[in-house]
Amino acid sequence: MPKKDYNILENPEELLRMMKSEKKGRFRDRLRMLWLLKSGEAKTITRAAELCGVSRLTAVEWFKRYEAGGIEELLLLKTVPGRKRRISGEAEKALRKRLTEPEGFGSYDEIRIWLKENYHLDIPYKTVHKTVCYYLGAKPKSPRQPQIKKRAAAQKAGNSES
Repeated sequence: MPKKDYNILENPEELLRMMKSEKKGRFRDRLRMLWLLKSGEAKTITRAAELCGVSRLTAVEWFKRYEAGGIEELLLLKTVPGRKRRISGEAEKALRKRLTEPEGFGSYDEIRIWLKENYHLDIPYKTVHKTVCYYLGAKPKSPRQPQIKKRAAAQKAGNSES
């Protein structure tokens, strides 16, 4: 493969400084590839890929991203958005509001039934539990009165301290 004239705008010293200051290893490798090509340590992308410990196709992809948008594009971490939540939008707002009210819900199953009746969402118990407990950080149960014996013991302990 003949040597291509790699059009890298940054100088080797600047790339080396950026590489040393980069905290993320995945970005450090990308900067190292540019540094190897710019400084002449590697004559081809294939050799730079070998020195960086990545496949040639990965190095070619990195260089294409650099050519398209510079260092910013090269160091951009693209993330996959993931699956949409089953309870979202208006239903989520109403559920949040209802969970903050004093009466709340008696159980997660009661939340399921409420969502089905009001928003036509047939959601499994497990999904409702995860959404309420972990995503919304709430509990469905309304506060209960303490047991009579515990209340009497607490009042007695409070009076004896006086």
